[in-house]
Amino acid sequence: MRISAKIMADHIKANLARQSTQMMETHQKLVSGKRINKPSDDPGGMGKVLDYRKTLSSIEQYRENILTAKTRLEFSESILGEVGEFIEQAKDIATNPGGENRSPFIQQIRNIREQVLGLANQRYGQHYLFAGHLSGSPPFGGTSPYAYNGDAGSHHVMVGEGITIQVEADGSQMFIDGTDNLFQVLEDLETALATDPFDLAAVEATVDPLYRIADRLELTRSELAADYKRMERTDDHWKNFANAVETMRQTVEDADIAQAAVDMQVQQTNYEVLLATAGQIIQPTLVDFLG
Repeated sequence: MRISAKIMADHIKANLARQSTQMMETHQKLVSGKRINKPSDDPGGMGKVLDYRKTLSSIEQYRENILTAKTRLEFSESILGEVGEFIEQAKDIATNPGGENRSPFIQQIRNIREQVLGLANQRYGQHYLFAGHLSGSPPFGGTSPYAYNGDAGSHHVMVGEGITIQVEADGSQMFIDGTDNLFQVLEDLETALATDPFDLAAVEATVDPLYRIADRLELTRSELAADYKRMERTDDHWKNFANAVETMRQTVEDADIAQAAVDMQVQQTNYEVLLATAGQIIQPTLVDFLG
């Protein structure tokens, strides 16, 4: 009879331990919101979850890079837009230089040249925007011949596996291209306006270069705007893809909280019933058997 009681006690202890383990696992699901809290919960599922997390991490990095690219492209396009407005003012003066009192125009062209030079030497963060890889110092000299001190290097960011985008325009090609040196043209215009007697031919000689430079800048702005739109589409793609991957991860990893709550109630009830049954069937008390 004692052997039967011991066997029954061991059986009840095993059931209680199993039921207690189930309740702890269910409690962990409720607390963490996860169906898989350790690899042993679902080894195959955990492998999938790790793959999903890796994919999501890559997507997050791509989207951060895209944000950087968009910000830099937008900033570059804005700078070139301001330069374009100054060139339009210079074109107006060059095509309509006025009468004998040209002093206001002379000062205006001088101001335009200084403003444009400042924009061409604009910083983005700690780096000069249009200097290529030599971005630690201003790319354009402040006096004639206004040499370009940067290089033809370009900065790229990765926006997908094996996919990169250039995030700024080539400063040398925009502001100094062949004989069309924007800063020198503006200085020549200022000099021509100040010449006495007035040299209309010298003023008019700056018109065509200004038009060519304006066209070149407008083309570059269009290219930057197109790159910006492409980045928006790429970001939308990654956003949608990330949502799909996150849904798959949740399906595998996350717990059904409503079901887990029901399971906890059932398991608690079963545990209490098992305790009550053990106390009625086995003598001495349950405490003795569990001791």
